[in-house]
Amino acid sequence: MNEGTSVLLGLEDEFTVLQLERIDADTVRVVIEVIDPEGACPECGVLTSRIKERPLVRVKDLPASGQRTDLWWFKRRLVCREPACGTATFTQQSRAVPARSRLTTRLREKIGSAIASGNRAVSEVASEYQVAWSTAHRALIALANQWLPEPEPTRVLGIDETRARSVRWVLEEAGWTRSNPWMTSFVNADPTLPGHLLGLTPGRAGACVIDWLALQTPAFRAGIDLVVIDPSAPYAGGIRTALPDARIAVDKWHLVALANLMVTQV
Repeated sequence: MNEGTSVLLGLEDEFTVLQLERIDADTVRVVIEVIDPEGACPECGVLTSRIKERPLVRVKDLPASGQRTDLWWFKRRLVCREPACGTATFTQQSRAVPARSRLTTRLREKIGSAIASGNRAVSEVASEYQVAWSTAHRALIALANQWLPEPEPTRVLGIDETRARSVRWVLEEAGWTRSNPWMTSFVNADPTLPGHLLGLTPGRAGACVIDWLALQTPAFRAGIDLVVIDPSAPYAGGIRTALPDARIAVDKWHLVALANLMVTQV
């Protein structure tokens, strides 16, 4: 319909504009759909154009010509035509909008760059682009991960929790949520090398350990012989899942503290 509008918005490679509507003096509503009616099943690879439904999904995008742009995407759910395939239906994907994301890739990159390159607060940029603080923070982390080198290999991995701040309530897109003040730190604990930080991840559950290690290379995981932690059952469980061949030890500080506590109690 609006091929010229697609070009103006930078969507012409993948999307066609079905409808353009001004909501107010500062906002334009754009309804889009992927040009290609077919999609390949992620399980079996068979192409199909059979549509089960076309839910309308809201996606945030960069402003266009100084106007706030609300993208509404008719996102086709396609039916796999292969009877032997275990996937009955799947959602058509796009390079411009990552799976399960409500932000375009270019907006996420812009937010991360605005924080990192402009030396601006996360809250300030989040307010400017009308996204949640956590959304802007994730954009910054994604950008930082592109710049930072891979963690160096280590035989001995140290894992500990750090309280970064007091508990806060943050307004997310779905409502108010409790902000987790804890972070898990990963350090090079090899006694023959200078100890230093390898990475940080939000939270202090076993899933934090599993997720962080999953981001590392197979060679990094295979090189870990010993993991040093405090007496944390969640951490130990995460290590056994992610590094089943690694040994687990409790750090000396906690061993001495527990021993002194026992002597005091006795």
